[in-house]
Amino acid sequence: MTEAESKLIEQYADSDVNALALKLRDSDNVDSKFVLRQIAGIQVMRRKMPQWASNPDVQYPDHLPLEQCSSFFTANYKKEIGERLLTTFDKSADLTGGFGVDFFVMSENFSHAIYAERNTNLCDVVRHNFEVLHRSNAEFLNSDGVDFIKNTSEHFNLVFIDPARRNSAGKKTVRIEDCEPDILLFQDIMIKKADVVMIKLSPMIDIVDIVAKLHNVSGIHLVATANECKEVLVVLQNGYNSEPRIFTINDNQRYSFILSNERDCDINLYQSTNLSGKYLFEPNAAVMKSGSFKILTKDYNVSKLHVSSHLYIADHDIKDFPGRRFKIERAGQPKEFSGIGKANLAVRNFPEKAEILKKKLKISDGGDIFLFATTLYNGSKVLIQCCKV
Repeated sequence: MTEAESKLIEQYADSDVNALALKLRDSDNVDSKFVLRQIAGIQVMRRKMPQWASNPDVQYPDHLPLEQCSSFFTANYKKEIGERLLTTFDKSADLTGGFGVDFFVMSENFSHAIYAERNTNLCDVVRHNFEVLHRSNAEFLNSDGVDFIKNTSEHFNLVFIDPARRNSAGKKTVRIEDCEPDILLFQDIMIKKADVVMIKLSPMIDIVDIVAKLHNVSGIHLVATANECKEVLVVLQNGYNSEPRIFTINDNQRYSFILSNERDCDINLYQSTNLSGKYLFEPNAAVMKSGSFKILTKDYNVSKLHVSSHLYIADHDIKDFPGRRFKIERAGQPKEFSGIGKANLAVRNFPEKAEILKKKLKISDGGDIFLFATTLYNGSKVLIQCCKV
């Protein structure tokens, strides 16, 4: 970039890009589109990959690859999976390189790492970034990663693929076969040519669908951060023929189980309406996605309030429970809470929506009070007032 462009990027790094677009004009020393793209990229990567955002030599592509790329947290978790499963770190391959955040983080341990990307401009940007970030173990292929893995005679310790979850009309897709490329058509080739295959899928995908359609699934990882499920990672291993383990991750909260254990587990219901003084537990987004509603009662010695109310109760606090923890102050009929003022209201298996209930009770958002509108084991509808632990 030119010195003039560099100064503009530094000057306007915190500015609104859309407003700035009306001010900037091209000149002999300034490509305004490039400057705007850099500023937008810095702003996105401050929350996703701060070490890149702080490097003035890193360059950024157009908006879509930036929004689709992983954060450092989710990329680093993928690296953790490799570290747990592999004993050798000779070769890895990323068949859908994109903006390269996953590739950059995951390839750190490998002697040689191959990045494949069909988009020439994107490939050039990532190659440049690896140079300015002083990473020298990467080989860049401006080609189709699927063609590469089909035709190569090389064997890899790890192969990673992140198929595009949009169809030709630009609409989001969820099912494996609707993504591009369709992994079902060449999954066996990847399995034969790698010790571990890792596939990134939509956070909306059905776990049962994964087990039914993919071969040699050893693990399914549901990755959330700030209680928002970001992605589903599927691990395939050649020769693996046991039931896969389901892993749930929400920041530093980790929990895992096996689907058959959930299916065969007896549900433990809290069969009382006396809730005061008890502790209430709400599973995090990754656990909710996993469907591990019965096995939680066994693994953490808690009771469920109702078969369909995914809230749990115990006599004591459980610090390692994978979710939010509360101390119950009181419980009663909704009308008893009118005039409470500010509260954080959540509705779980309750006939009225949160917004309607807030209007009825004249509750505004905020404060230190947490209210759960839910259903107990006997069908009674209650509000539970809590404070956060």
